[in-house]
Amino acid sequence: MVKTTNTGYALSVNFGNESAYGTGATINQPIGLVQACNPTENNNLIKVRALGGTRDYASIVPGKFSISGTFDYYLQGGAFLRMAMGEDTGTSATIDSGPKIHTGGGSYRHCMGSAASPGTDSFPSFSLEVADTEDDGTAAGTRNLKRKFRGCKVNSLTMNGSVDEPVKVSVDWQAQSIDLSTAAKTTVTQYTADPFVFYQGAVYLTSGAIGGTQALVNATTSEIAEVNSFTFGVNNNIEGVWYISGTTQTQQPLRGLKNLLTKGRDYTASLGLHFKNKKIYQKFLGSVTALKPASGIGKYQIALDFARSGYPGSSPKVATDDWMRVALGSASFNTINIAGGPEDVVGQQLDIFVKNAKIWVVDSDASYTA
Repeated sequence: MVKTTNTGYALSVNFGNESAYGTGATINQPIGLVQACNPTENNNLIKVRALGGTRDYASIVPGKFSISGTFDYYLQGGAFLRMAMGEDTGTSATIDSGPKIHTGGGSYRHCMGSAASPGTDSFPSFSLEVADTEDDGTAAGTRNLKRKFRGCKVNSLTMNGSVDEPVKVSVDWQAQSIDLSTAAKTTVTQYTADPFVFYQGAVYLTSGAIGGTQALVNATTSEIAEVNSFTFGVNNNIEGVWYISGTTQTQQPLRGLKNLLTKGRDYTASLGLHFKNKKIYQKFLGSVTALKPASGIGKYQIALDFARSGYPGSSPKVATDDWMRVALGSASFNTINIAGGPEDVVGQQLDIFVKNAKIWVVDSDASYTA
């Protein structure tokens, strides 16, 4: 039988941490259970007409070579989240100081998204391998296509969870350049744990500060019931810059962008709930006692917790502790929608503005930067 098409299941997507922007990295890190990948390369062709010619183009020349793409994956581990948040530390330091190790052996607490994020020159970049491995790559007529995108940065990352689904992450990224080959894919050790799923989580809202070691089962916190879905997103607002090639470093690509700048960081969040009582609506109006729009809007801390083992906020003691917390700081309710219909449970949707956010992950990974 003659093979005429490549098959999607043979496509693999993995990444590696770059030590310097655009230099390329060893591909050695899994992303998760990748569901879709859509890279796009653009020659940005320039069409030129000329006086004294015909009505057709006089020339078509290549412009800036740009690369952008998206991919979706189910959340198994926290390593790739560093690429969107900017650093991995044991506390809230702005540098990649590494996670905090806990007694019991093999348990590490990572912290990403400190209030003072790394500057644009120290924001992490990565190399992304997208490999379609149809054979061993040795035959002259191989159908393999391996692309290694260098100088990648995350423009935006969105985490979604809903009932009866694993937690999904959607990533929008840009890259500087590409290396092409027909070799087989790079072998990378993949995650073995199942992805986080919605029923492993809890959502809390409180006026007090939420930390990475704070257990939220106490009188000062409030668990939000009847949550059906959540969305959390971070946008780094990256911008590519190009220069005349002779004014930059010789190893930089001729037509490719020279750097990706990370600008102001935006967060988005939303919660989908079943309507229970007026408490959430009062907080939307401005305070827990409001009966009409208040002159000021209350600020809250929101925690999205997920756990395979151990308990989010507790001090990890053993190697099997495995949990994640997304903490949204100074969150304000922007819009609310309470909708219902015949034979439907009354639902409400909250869109939330977030001032800052942190992600804590406890797992057995000693380094997200290795």
